[in-house]
Amino acid sequence: MSDAAVFALFSVPLLTFVSAGVLEFKRDRRGLLSFSRALPLALAVAVSILLMIDVYQPCLSFRLRLSNTMSVLSLLVAVAAIICRYKSRLTIAFMFTGGLVLALFWRLNRWLP
Repeated sequence: MSDAAVFALFSVPLLTFVSAGVLEFKRDRRGLLSFSRALPLALAVAVSILLMIDVYQPCLSFRLRLSNTMSVLSLLVAVAAIICRYKSRLTIAFMFTGGLVLALFWRLNRWLP
């Protein structure tokens, strides 16, 4: 698989979280100032960026432990999307599906060469 295809595939969760943040910001400008709404979004973006770094620089991490930890954090983001009270249902859908896809990618990341 080419580098461009890998980048496009692994950037899908990051794009869903960024679009969820933009949708939530457009819907309620003070909504992202709430700690309970901003924390899952910030955590999701950070975990997505760490996935892309881990794919391109595999020597910087311990794959098994990091993969397990980050997949649990990704599932926590998916659950937090349902628990937190976002204004837009589309934001909830983006956060939930992005968290599940990110958890799947972290689980698959264990077997990358």
